[in-house]
Amino acid sequence: MFDNLFGRFGREVNVNQAELFNIADQASEMDLKNEEQVRALIQSVGAIVGRQVDKAVEDKLTQMIINGEVPTDMNELLRMMM
Repeated sequence: MFDNLFGRFGREVNVNQAELFNIADQASEMDLKNEEQVRALIQSVGAIVGRQVDKAVEDKLTQMIINGEVPTDMNELLRMMM
């Protein structure tokens, strides 16, 4: 599953798999109910993929994460981010 996910994600935005795992490790230790930490996480992911995160998208993702409404289907999550 992860090879397929990273293969697809990497092709679309040229991302290093090790950097994504590093962000995932950091996120696992974060308080995902803390708005400041969630926004920092979103900006970090944007920086890794080389894309500026639009304020409206950041606001929507922040609220979804804080409220526990993030999709568990990785394809859906990628669609939202791209």
